[in-house]
Amino acid sequence: MPTTTRAYFQREQDGPLELTTVTLADPRPHDVRVRLIATGVCQSQIYWMHQPRPKPLLFGHEGYGVVEAAGDAVTRVGVGDTVMVTWLPSAESAERAPGQTLATLPDGTEAFWTNVSTWNEHTVVDEQYLVVLGPQLRDPALALIGCAVPTGAGAVINAGAVTAGDTVAVIGLGGVGLSAVAAAAAQGAAAVIAIDIADEKLAFAKRFGATHVVNSVTQDAVAAVRELARGRSGNPGVDAAVDCVGNATTITQAVAMAADGKVSLHRGGNAVVVGVPKTSLDLDPIQLLTKEKSLLGTLGGGCGHDQLGLFCDWTLTGTLDLAAMVTERFAFEDLPQAVEALRQGRILGRSLVEMG
Repeated sequence: MPTTTRAYFQREQDGPLELTTVTLADPRPHDVRVRLIATGVCQSQIYWMHQPRPKPLLFGHEGYGVVEAAGDAVTRVGVGDTVMVTWLPSAESAERAPGQTLATLPDGTEAFWTNVSTWNEHTVVDEQYLVVLGPQLRDPALALIGCAVPTGAGAVINAGAVTAGDTVAVIGLGGVGLSAVAAAAAQGAAAVIAIDIADEKLAFAKRFGATHVVNSVTQDAVAAVRELARGRSGNPGVDAAVDCVGNATTITQAVAMAADGKVSLHRGGNAVVVGVPKTSLDLDPIQLLTKEKSLLGTLGGGCGHDQLGLFCDWTLTGTLDLAAMVTERFAFEDLPQAVEALRQGRILGRSLVEMG
């Protein structure tokens, strides 16, 4: 049966967020209806607010809630399960085409979002985008493992290939950057250098494992990193520089922070782009070629559901302090204020919107 629920949508590119009662499309055989308890607010959603679209948009791609109903082909979750909602598909069912969350607005207009939407009080989603949480995992902050945590932590572990003794730099210390810092510390990195423009965020990053901090307003960030650390090659710089901002300046800085390699002896460092690129990039490829460096992009940290489970385990062992990462909580009715606070850089760690 169709589901009626309150949801945020944006009618036109650059327009305001509106809260209204929508009717979600009939569930398909593999679909599950989830009553959402909490959702995160991600920079990527702000990015999509400023992109063209064929029809009004729904938003949100990390959530925490309880399964209320399941289609007759659903096998991975059951009614009553507490689940995490993520935009990352499970490997065993990723061959199914990404679905569209469809909703009918009060005026009859159709709105949509691909894969999942979580800025709603209920969502209907293919089971491949759900992770069942064990009874010891009952915290709305687990919504952040749906996107922020794997994006940052996965960039370090998967794309950055960081192992014990490596050196790491992380540019941009929102929820994604803090997750990257925590993952570098968990991997046993010898140095974890946190870079941001705000001293408050730099101090906060030390709680997640940063060994050094650099304010890129008052310091030359590249010079500071190359002075603080050396890579496996023995050259100044880091084995992995993770850019969680995504503009041309920070991507270029990440490449420069990566340690030079030694031809025939050692590969250079990895520069990993995590932040959604805001501009085109004019980069001289000679430094990649002659200095044995790699420039890598990663979407969602390249994580599968097995690693989402790992990050859940990290919260139980204290390796990842999700409670500390959530520095602002908003009521569902105040979600637009959460978006604006993120847009203006006023969220120290990560915000969480709770449905009540």
